Amino acid sequence: MIRIPLAQPTLGEEEARAVYETVRGGWVSMGKRVREFEERFASFVGARHAVAANNGTAALHMALIAAGVEEGDEVLVPDITFISTANVVMYERARPVVVECDPDTYNISLDDAARRITERTKAIIPVDMNGLSLDYKKVRSFAEAHGLAVIADSAESLGARYEGTPIGAQEAQHIFSFFPNKNLTTGEGGMVTTDDDALAERLRVLRNQGQEGRYNHVELGYNYRMSDIQASIGCAQLDRVEGTVRDKQTVAERYDAAFADHSLIRAPFLPPYVTQHSWYMYAVALDDSVPRDRVVEELADAGIDTRLSFPPIHMQPFYIERFGYTDDDYPISTHAWSQLLDIPIWPGLPEDQQTEVIETLKAATERLAGSEAP
Repeated sequence: MIRIPLAQPTLGEEEARAVYETVRGGWVSMGKRVREFEERFASFVGARHAVAANNGTAALHMALIAAGVEEGDEVLVPDITFISTANVVMYERARPVVVECDPDTYNISLDDAARRITERTKAIIPVDMNGLSLDYKKVRSFAEAHGLAVIADSAESLGARYEGTPIGAQEAQHIFSFFPNKNLTTGEGGMVTTDDDALAERLRVLRNQGQEGRYNHVELGYNYRMSDIQASIGCAQLDRVEGTVRDKQTVAERYDAAFADHSLIRAPFLPPYVTQHSWYMYAVALDDSVPRDRVVEELADAGIDTRLSFPPIHMQPFYIERFGYTDDDYPISTHAWSQLLDIPIWPGLPEDQQTEVIETLKAATERLAGSEAP
């Protein structure tokens, strides 16, 4: 039985009251609360516009279309990411070109991406993996050098900062997710941020069945609208984000200190351009001598929840069947993923439970090091 969950949303009277007031007001579909949420969210991340959607995948799909990706195009996507990053490319009958990860940050390797560019490459979807910012100056230089559109998948990095600036306005489009384990949740929900007026208007048309004006449909659109009920929760959650990140930072610092000199457990690497990690997840890397899956079993037996990060895209059955990927095609990502383990981090995680996570993980890795997986 799990006693210490991997993640836990922070919801309280403020969110309940916001939903009650919205319901009592009689308007629950997309309306003024969505507009309020969008305006406040844009201000929070420093963008000119924010366009809400009913989930993060919908936001990413809209952003991809708005970037001009069409059938037959190729889009560079990281190997280690949630499946939606690649799936939205398939929605448009384009080809996701899977790219190795950087072995230190687990973000997309631009060196490997450069080797996979063809005349059909139209865009790149880099991901702030686990909430760790990309090096956006390098991403921008890479995209400009190769004539690529950038859709920044910042689903996990709300509250993070790149060189002192909030994530959300570095690229032409950023997308965010509001799934329950994120730093801000609306149950399900998503957002696209942009400084481009024309892009923002296109996104609003796409999410609302391609409408410009009432029942005037100018292109193929989608029902990707966020409801005022979701947005009311989002408005209340916005007041919590900075505190959420501070609380998770405190837990991360405790973990960092505990694992700093451990020979079998490596704490997350933070490049100098990262002035604030969002700490969506705290991912340790176990030494090759440690059978990770057996460590997971021991932690589960102790009531501690963990996650094996996202399995690389090239390992997913659908993509193996479609493109014939093997682990030999992606040795860096394969090895990196085999080491990764997400451990509990959330606001309010009690200190005694932090201690239990640390001590149980250390004991398991030390006992199992050198043993073979069953």
